[in-house]
Amino acid sequence: MRDSITLRWTPPSGRPQRVRLEPRDACGWLRVTEECRDGEWCETCEEIVADVGLEAPAAVIGGGTNSNTGP
Repeated sequence: MRDSITLRWTPPSGRPQRVRLEPRDACGWLRVTEECRDGEWCETCEEIVADVGLEAPAAVIGGGTNSNTGP
């Protein structure tokens, strides 16, 4: 089983946002975008995606620059 991935941010003039990538039993991932409203995360969009990859500089991941692409 693969783990989910969540990326969260707050725009300068807006509500907190996040995107979640949830592994599916069949294949691919479910990409869910959400916005925080009154302390609750509300879904704004959802779609099935494939070939998820994560890229970040060494300062974020630790050790050298890494890239990880899902199965």
